[in-house]
Amino acid sequence: MGPPAQYDFMGATQFNLLTGLGLREEHSVVDIGCGSLRSGRYLLQYLLPGRYTGIEPNSWLWEEAIEREIGSDLVELKKPTFLDEADFRMTGVADGSADYVIAQSIYSHTGVDLLETSFQAVARSLTPSGQFLFTAILPDDAAAASMQRGLEFDGWLYPQCLTFSGSDVEAECAKAGLHVQRLPWYHPRQTWFRATLNPDLRMTQDMFATLGTGKPLFDSRFS
Repeated sequence: MGPPAQYDFMGATQFNLLTGLGLREEHSVVDIGCGSLRSGRYLLQYLLPGRYTGIEPNSWLWEEAIEREIGSDLVELKKPTFLDEADFRMTGVADGSADYVIAQSIYSHTGVDLLETSFQAVARSLTPSGQFLFTAILPDDAAAASMQRGLEFDGWLYPQCLTFSGSDVEAECAKAGLHVQRLPWYHPRQTWFRATLNPDLRMTQDMFATLGTGKPLFDSRFS
């Protein structure tokens, strides 16, 4: 979950990143490890009905978020899909249906087997122009020196964390047919990445400079 004092920010920063990379209300978003709807509460307000899918095996987390914070009226209005899946195969997500997939602080707890399974599933689910945004702990990130390498571990590790090198991430993305870049987007403990199926959608240096200025990228309505 991360430090409670950062909870609100960590949800808002994901929403800001998504909109900065072109997310609009008509797009479909898959939120891997949606938990207590840290970012989902923002996305549900923003997206059109039926456009949000949250994947979370601990369903009590999002159930309590709806009951205590968000309210059932919003859920009835926005008609999200919640999937109780723990194997990272995304079997409840149709092929080529996701405009955006986001996974914040998920691969900091997965061994290489689950990382590979998840990347393959994401690649299958993305639209041709889709974007995959995720974080990982790199060896030079805060406190990473005491963590085990993800390549030496299988399965799920929690609450402890695992690290992957930048080359590890690139290699696993390449296996799945994904083209990945690091994102210059702040995270207090991890590193953001962006991956696409289409190499022509890689970000340029000008795009990196624009990210965070308020102007959305990858949206011809603002070109």
